[in-house]
Amino acid sequence: MKHIIILYYIVILATVLLFTFLAPMDASMDRTIKIILCIYLFVFPVVLLYTLRYALHVFLFVLAFIAGFYGFYHHSIDNHSISNALYFTFRLYLLDLADVFTQDGSSPIRYPLLLEIARWTAASYTISTIFIAMYRSLEKRISLFVAQSIGKHHIIFSYNEKSHYLIQDLCANNERVIVVDEKFTPETQNMLEEMKVIVIQASLNEENIFRICGAKKASSISFFHEKDQDSLYLLMNLEKFSQKEKIQFTFKKLLIHIEDNRYKTELISFLEKVEHFSFPVEIINVYEEVAKRFWRYHPYILEEQEDTHLLIVGYDSLGRQIVSEAEKAYHKSRRKKQEFLITVLDSFPEYKLLDNIEEIPFDMEKDSLKTVIEAEQKIFTHIFICLDEDYIDLMEGIELSEIFSNTPIYMNFTDESIEQTFMIATTKTKKSLYSTGIIQDVLTKDYLNI
Repeated sequence: MKHIIILYYIVILATVLLFTFLAPMDASMDRTIKIILCIYLFVFPVVLLYTLRYALHVFLFVLAFIAGFYGFYHHSIDNHSISNALYFTFRLYLLDLADVFTQDGSSPIRYPLLLEIARWTAASYTISTIFIAMYRSLEKRISLFVAQSIGKHHIIFSYNEKSHYLIQDLCANNERVIVVDEKFTPETQNMLEEMKVIVIQASLNEENIFRICGAKKASSISFFHEKDQDSLYLLMNLEKFSQKEKIQFTFKKLLIHIEDNRYKTELISFLEKVEHFSFPVEIINVYEEVAKRFWRYHPYILEEQEDTHLLIVGYDSLGRQIVSEAEKAYHKSRRKKQEFLITVLDSFPEYKLLDNIEEIPFDMEKDSLKTVIEAEQKIFTHIFICLDEDYIDLMEGIELSEIFSNTPIYMNFTDESIEQTFMIATTKTKKSLYSTGIIQDVLTKDYLNI
C-alpha cells in the first residue's frame, strides 16, 4: 500500500507539471479552484486505504464533480443557481455538456479549461464504468469457457472452512479455481470473486454440473461437503457421468474428505473389493492429516528412554486421530522395554475405545478438568487438549500449565489465535504450551500433491 501511494503522488506530480507547461491557463483556473484541486489530490490516497478496486472510479467521479460544479456555477454567462449548476454537472456523466458559456447558447470554439477537465474526466468515468460492467457480466462465462476448453483448473465442491484454506492456497499459487455449492451468501461470493475464483451455484442433483465446471480437463477435483453422504453421492454421480459420456478424465486424483471412520472404512473396502473407478480416488481426513504431520515432526515423544503416558482431553475429530496415529507411530518405533500408555477424557457417547486405552468420564459443561486430572493422581508425560473450541482449549491449557509446569501441553488452534498462543507460551507459561498444528498446514497444493 505504501508503494501504491508513493506511485500515486509521483504520477499526479508529473501530470500536474505537464498540464502546467502544456495547457494554456485561463480565467477559469483561478486561485480558489487550484487550492481545492490541490487539497483533493493530496488527500485522495485516504480512499486507497479503503478500496483499490473502485479507487479509479471514485477519483474520476469526484474530480469531474468538483471541476464541473465550480465551472458551471462561477463561469456561466448567466448567474445560474446552485440547483442548475448541480444539474449541469450531472449531465456531464451522460456525455452531455450544457452550452451556457455563450449568449445565444451556441457551442463556443473553446470551453473554459476547468470545464474541459470536467467533461473529459466525467466521460472517462462513464465509459470505463460501462466497459467494466460489461466485462464483469461476461467474466464468469469467459472464465468457464477457458476452463472447459483449456482445462488445468481445480474444482472444489462445497464451500466451508476446510475448503476455504485449500482455495486460498491454490489462489496464492496462481491456480485457476472453480467452487461449486448449492448456496453462497453475497459476502462469500464477493470475497471469492475478488480472489478470482469462479463461483457456480448449483444443486447436487444438477445433471450437467460436471460438464459446466469442465471436469473432463480439470487438474484436480475435491469433495469437501460437511456431510459425508453428500460427498459419496457426488462421487458415484461422477463415475456415472464418466461411463455415460465415455469420458477419460485428465486429473491426477480426486480428493474426497470423509470425517466419519465408518464411511471411510466402507469406501476403502468398496474401492478395493467391489468397484474400481475410472479415475484415481484419494480419501483424506484433515484431522488425520494434522495428526500424521504432528507425529512426523515429533517422533522423539515416542523414542524417549522413559515411559510415555499420553493424556487426551476430548475424543472427537482431532483427539481420535491423535490417538490412532500415536499407536501407529509407536508400533513402528524401536522401543520395546518402555511402557506406552494412553488415557482419554471424554463423555464417550458414541465411541468404543481399544482395550489398551484407559477411559475417564468427563463432561466439559459440568466437570472441572483440573479437578478430574488431579483426582487421578497419575503422572502424564504429555497432554493433548482436543476440545471443540479454540477459546476453551486455550483457557484449559493455561490453567493446566500452572499445575503441570514441566509437562508439554499441546492444543489445536486456528490461524488467528496461533500468534496469541505463542505470546502466552513465552511470557506466562515458560513455553509449556504448544500447537499440534492447524488444518491450514495440510490443506495446501504441495501437501496434497495436486
